[in-house]
Amino acid sequence: MITETQLEQLQVGDRLEYQGIQWRIADRSHYTDPNGYETQEWLIQSGTKKDYYLLREVDPDQGQQITWYLAEELDNPRITEPGSSRDLLARLPEAIRANQTPYPELQLFNRIYQFESQTEGEYVSEGVRETRITWDYWDEAHLWNLALEAWSNRIVVYSTRTVQLSDFSLVRGDSFLSATPLWQEAEKRKEKRSVQLIIAWAVTIIGFFLMVSGI
Repeated sequence: MITETQLEQLQVGDRLEYQGIQWRIADRSHYTDPNGYETQEWLIQSGTKKDYYLLREVDPDQGQQITWYLAEELDNPRITEPGSSRDLLARLPEAIRANQTPYPELQLFNRIYQFESQTEGEYVSEGVRETRITWDYWDEAHLWNLALEAWSNRIVVYSTRTVQLSDFSLVRGDSFLSATPLWQEAEKRKEKRSVQLIIAWAVTIIGFFLMVSGI
């Protein structure tokens, strides 16, 4: 089990285990807005190439309550209003940046979300500062979050759920401080196996020709 202090101190290259899988910290960033809302964000990677974000949220509207989330970035998801088939994804960046009234409900993957809040603040990653506006939606049970982030030239959509500290543990060992993402290690192993296979086939073919030619 990992403590909150240990999680907060995670740096790029550190590893942790979640649901029996090892994850490496690939990036760390920080977001704040003028009202005191803030998140610490860690990009975590595994051998599956699927990236997730581990988030530590401090919400002043909830008495500075700290909540931990695991977020997945979605590629071109289909977002609609309940009962409608019109995909809103292309319309959302302009609507958010123009400060239009948020859609009261949105649907994603057969799950309906209700609008809860809008935040605007400064995001810092590797010394780079950028402003983002976020529309936050929650499902009825308040277990799943749909976050729509509008940046200067793009929109990013996250599907997020709450997690518990007891679900995580630190990974120790010589590889703990390695900076190579796990998925890159998997790719290297795959490339090595491919080279070995090619060599084996080449030796077999050469041997066959030598045998046929009687050498």
